[in-house]
Amino acid sequence: MVRILLVVFLCASLSVSCLVAQNIDCEQTLNAASVEFDAGRFYGLPTLLKQCLDNGFSKEQKVRAYLLLTQAYLVLDDPIAAENSYLQLLNADPEYVANPVRDPVDVYYLSKKFTSTPIFTPTFRIGVNSSFVHSIYNLNTNSSPLSNSKTLIIGYQVGTGLEWNINDRWSIGLGVGYARKIFKSTGKDNSSQLIFAEKQDWIDVPLYVKYSVDSGKIRPFAYAGLAANFLLGSKLSFDQVDFNSPGPGTQRVSQGPDERINFKRNLFNRSLVLGGGAKYKIGKNFVYVDVRYMAGLTNLAQNPYTTSNGQFDPLVSKYYGYASDFFRLDNLSISVGYVKPLYNPRKKKKAVTGLLQKLGFRKRVK
Repeated sequence: MVRILLVVFLCASLSVSCLVAQNIDCEQTLNAASVEFDAGRFYGLPTLLKQCLDNGFSKEQKVRAYLLLTQAYLVLDDPIAAENSYLQLLNADPEYVANPVRDPVDVYYLSKKFTSTPIFTPTFRIGVNSSFVHSIYNLNTNSSPLSNSKTLIIGYQVGTGLEWNINDRWSIGLGVGYARKIFKSTGKDNSSQLIFAEKQDWIDVPLYVKYSVDSGKIRPFAYAGLAANFLLGSKLSFDQVDFNSPGPGTQRVSQGPDERINFKRNLFNRSLVLGGGAKYKIGKNFVYVDVRYMAGLTNLAQNPYTTSNGQFDPLVSKYYGYASDFFRLDNLSISVGYVKPLYNPRKKKKAVTGLLQKLGFRKRVK
């Protein structure tokens, strides 16, 4: 057993040593290529760098190598090879941005022909929410009107989305998510208190315009739009507190079974969507925190006194004396999520040359 462990250890050590040696050799190759370039010997660079480009260079070394090849091909007046080299550079590091201070002007000019901006970006999120009832018209069957609870009641949601990137900062997003939304209403008189808790299951489909900061480790964003909201189902739970039962100064709490009240709710609704947050870059991907407020635009309540077949509702007449207000529902959610940009390095259909073109800059030998 000891011999086996010793053999495994020696093999692992040998592999690490080989990798380190290979990395050192490729760094030496890259340094040699830089010397060749500075000496004006351009034709041998592709052959010199090929082996390490195929297998050996790190991402940072690939960027340096392809940048060197791009400059060499521009000097040799081979624009096709220069463009191919710059495209390979972007494949190695899709977020590389040529800088006119750091890079030669001809490379910066060439970079304006390319973009790595993802065409589409998928997102995934999970979080918690709280709902707020806003009465449109009050209805009441009790001596004391129902009032909406001010207690923060937590629901939850999961969702996904896809954003179409217009450019590095502006995008249009379409999402879909499931949400459990919960709220309460209470009625109280001298002898008892009624507590109604409503649990609703929703599918929310927001469409929004989004602005994002496009650089840095932390990247804030904000968005606004509209959402279609589909109510899958609604259940009402009932609690009653008798203040003087079984005798004065005592209380008794009773509960009724959950009641499905889909027929009392409009199943299709609309809402205004406002949100914002920040993304944190991890490698090529992001994790993010998102705060979203959905302001309901439509009345959710219908059939306050009747059942789905038009009969007088026993929830009103026989059991609980329950009839909800006409109301709209707002929702505040906090989510954490994951973003995986689908980078797509490519040549722009129409090159944007900006100020350099206006000033008449042309390709120059370094």
